[in-house]
Amino acid sequence: MVLYTVYVYPFEIAAVILLVAIVAAIRLTLRHRPETKYQKPERQVRVTKGPDRIRIVNMPSEAKAGGPATPKVTPE
Repeated sequence: MVLYTVYVYPFEIAAVILLVAIVAAIRLTLRHRPETKYQKPERQVRVTKGPDRIRIVNMPSEAKAGGPATPKVTPE
């Protein structure tokens, strides 16, 4: 009961300071900065499958660098 009788004004001031801090934290968190990349769900939903989405390229395989060399077998 002492909190609501003797310390009414300090209690109210502390409540206002905490409320301002909460609003400032939310405001800083939700601001849009130009250097930040955002996802656009409406563009992701509109994507359709088609020939421009993926291209499969047929390439001959190469030996790994630093791997064991495959010996050439010559018929005798």
